[in-house]
Amino acid sequence: MPGRMRGTGRGRVRTLGGLLAAGLLLVGMLSGGSAGAAGPAVGDAAPDFTLTLFSGKAFKLSDLKGKPAFVNFFASW
Repeated sequence: MPGRMRGTGRGRVRTLGGLLAAGLLLVGMLSGGSAGAAGPAVGDAAPDFTLTLFSGKAFKLSDLKGKPAFVNFFASW
């Protein structure tokens, strides 16, 4: 199909990026806490979360510990 990039892995990267963004958003919403609670400081570890991928496999942020991870917050409308 024209315009589709098959076999490049970009679809998986986008899916994983979207899932990471959704997971971080969910964690942020659930850990809102009290109004006076301080947010994370620069250099603190990100909170761990688990997501179920479309393949049915579980993905944990802690599986990437020690590896660089890029989280992209984007909208596609």
